[in-house]
Amino acid sequence: MPLAERFFEITEDAIEQILLADNSDDEDNLPLDEEDRGFLDEDVEKVGKEIVIERPVAATNDLPEAPRKQRRAKAGQKEDINFIWKPRKANFQKNTIEYEYGNVNIDDDCSVEPNAYEVFEKTCGFNDLAAHIVEQSNLYMKQKGVPFQTDAQEIRAFLGMNLVMGYHVLPSLRDYWSTDPDLQVPYIAKVMPRQRFEAIRSALHFSNNEEMLPKSHPDFDRAFKVRPVMDHFNRCFQNARNPSQQQSVDEHMIRFKGQSIMKQYIKNKPIKWGFKMWCRCDSKTGYLYQFDLYTGKKTDTEHGLGEGVVLMLTKSLEHLCCEIYIDNFFNSPILQLKTQQQEIYLCGTARADRKHMPKNLKQDKELKRGESQMLSANGITCVKWMDNRSVVMLSNFLHSTNSVSVSRRQQKSAEKIQIPCPEIIVAYNNFMGGVDLMDQKKITYEVDRKSKIKYYLCIFFDLIDIAVNNAHCIFTQLNLNMNPQCKAMTPLQYRQLIARFLIGNYTNRKRSLPAGPVRSSKNSIPSPMPEHKLAKMGKRKRCAQCAKDKIENRTDNICEICQVHLCYTSSRNCFEKYHT
Repeated sequence: MPLAERFFEITEDAIEQILLADNSDDEDNLPLDEEDRGFLDEDVEKVGKEIVIERPVAATNDLPEAPRKQRRAKAGQKEDINFIWKPRKANFQKNTIEYEYGNVNIDDDCSVEPNAYEVFEKTCGFNDLAAHIVEQSNLYMKQKGVPFQTDAQEIRAFLGMNLVMGYHVLPSLRDYWSTDPDLQVPYIAKVMPRQRFEAIRSALHFSNNEEMLPKSHPDFDRAFKVRPVMDHFNRCFQNARNPSQQQSVDEHMIRFKGQSIMKQYIKNKPIKWGFKMWCRCDSKTGYLYQFDLYTGKKTDTEHGLGEGVVLMLTKSLEHLCCEIYIDNFFNSPILQLKTQQQEIYLCGTARADRKHMPKNLKQDKELKRGESQMLSANGITCVKWMDNRSVVMLSNFLHSTNSVSVSRRQQKSAEKIQIPCPEIIVAYNNFMGGVDLMDQKKITYEVDRKSKIKYYLCIFFDLIDIAVNNAHCIFTQLNLNMNPQCKAMTPLQYRQLIARFLIGNYTNRKRSLPAGPVRSSKNSIPSPMPEHKLAKMGKRKRCAQCAKDKIENRTDNICEICQVHLCYTSSRNCFEKYHT
């Protein structure tokens, strides 16, 4: 049980009597040596001998107020910031700087019309990316003990074929090599055989597996297999174009239903199963500047998930005075205050039950449709507006109390009415859709991923689609800078140009060998297919044709072109059946 506190009144005379009761005369009787006296004299000179008691400004008979107990912060935690929300306009002025927002940084001759493929290559550093893929894919197959070699020209053609399959969609992958007149696509089939296409897709790799850390290591990265590609695109996208003044941060879903610990399920999204990627995009064009893959919850973070994502994606924007629009998953008063100090200006919806949010917000029943309430604290503005439902907004730079008229349908009627809407909500509606715009452009002609592929290839092809969209944004901007009256190239037309440039005149088709005796090596088996050749492998694996027929058979015979195991016995010739 705590002890009761007692207060008593003390007069000025009593205080003076207590302070002057001892004049320290006994100090002379102490046995001090010369050194002690020297220190004592120095202290007296510094402090002084006189005691001055300041008189109170106004005498009062009220009892002194008991001191409030302050809550101490735990070890390793910063003291909490106090937000006192009041119905007033925030006393903060947004800073402005001279900066070329959204300027294109790739080397381009402004006197000639920009080349579509050159813009694509410089936007995403495609030549460096292709060289990296060739190196890691050949290394991956060598580590597996499978004979396989590819080069940059073949990888370019392979990716070009995937782009074509994105806008020329057929029911299945095999149909592109079909001989049926209503299905066949000679433009695809002449580049390489289907078996070679599948072999390249199976060998596609981006990192050295021998460098992957064990799962028990604190620095283990679940996205290790695709991390080099992500770092490459992040670097190239930010270098190709200056940050725009209005941007948005939101989540982007990559469709995937296979097995992966990083796979997420989001109930109310168009893509419910897949990988979640945090994105920062231009609000007007959907150009992706920076992204990061969500790999799972982290326990040793200083900030919350949403707050940490925004701080990470906007770190390169400090003191650029960019406007970032976010939704209520990320927004909080603490985040608004931190970014304001970095001259990064945030605006977004907010959850009323978040920490430090105002407790004196009006209830929904107290607001009529079109009415709003404005509060501010520490230079942060909170606005609650009633439409069909209430909307709560937070911003560290939009403090205007002005409203504009917006058109809304009247309840239980098709008639439209005009209601007042705060400017902060109008700005949010205009600039929040950058990531959604990127999704809309990408999903129309995205690379077909109906067939089962490895999880990191799913992420890779999604980034290839985004790279084409980013290049199209820059290509359009360069054309408009040269000739504002020119008609912009559509995303489909631009994608067609890139696919044709990548494929070029490449072909992996080999002419049939003339009939006659064929030399057989020590480890080879005579092949009934002139283009294909069987070889013996030390490791036995399941036969690809038997697997299609749902039969369990294993063999050490492998097709050197297709890189699949196939039976070749007196009773079973899966090699010929597979290729016909």
